[in-house]
Amino acid sequence: MSQCYWLSLERQAQTSRSKERYEHTRPSQNAGAGKTPGGKLVLPGSTIGGEVGTFYVDFTLWNWDRTGSRAVNGLVDTGATFPQVPASVLEELGIERAETVKFRLADGSSTELWLGHALLEIEGSIRSVDVIFGPEGSSVLLGALALEAFGLAADVSHQRLVPADVLL
Repeated sequence: MSQCYWLSLERQAQTSRSKERYEHTRPSQNAGAGKTPGGKLVLPGSTIGGEVGTFYVDFTLWNWDRTGSRAVNGLVDTGATFPQVPASVLEELGIERAETVKFRLADGSSTELWLGHALLEIEGSIRSVDVIFGPEGSSVLLGALALEAFGLAADVSHQRLVPADVLL
C-alpha cells in the first residue's frame, strides 16, 4: 500500500460549509491520536482539502470467482453513489445484472440502470462492491460507496486517494 498522506482540513472548514458534514472533532482524550493535523476525522468517500474537482485513478475490476479481470482508469466522483462501468465490460467479465435502480442525474432528469455485484482492487486491496451497468460509451466512475468500502477519501488537490478514518 502506498505511503499515507494527510492534509489539514482547516482550509476545508473555512472554504466550504457544505463539506462540514464530513468533519467531526475527536474527543479530547484522543487529541493527537489521529493521523490528521488538528485531530480532524477524514471520512471514507469524502473529498478533503476544500477543493472541488475530479481526477482519475487506476483500479482492477474482477468477477466473483476471480477468473477474469479488467484494468480500468476511472474518474473519482464522490458525488456519484455507485461505481459505474460500461455494461459491455461487466458482461465480458460475466458479472450478472441483479436489479434495477432509479437514479437522479446531474441535469435533474432520472433514469433506471442495472446494478450488479463485482470485486474491485485498489492498491492491492480487494472489496466487493455494487456496480452500475453504464450505457455504452459512458465513463468509468469510482463513486463514494466504493471509496467507503476501501476506507479511502479523495485528495483532489494532489489527485490521489488517501486512507480515511473508518468508523465502527
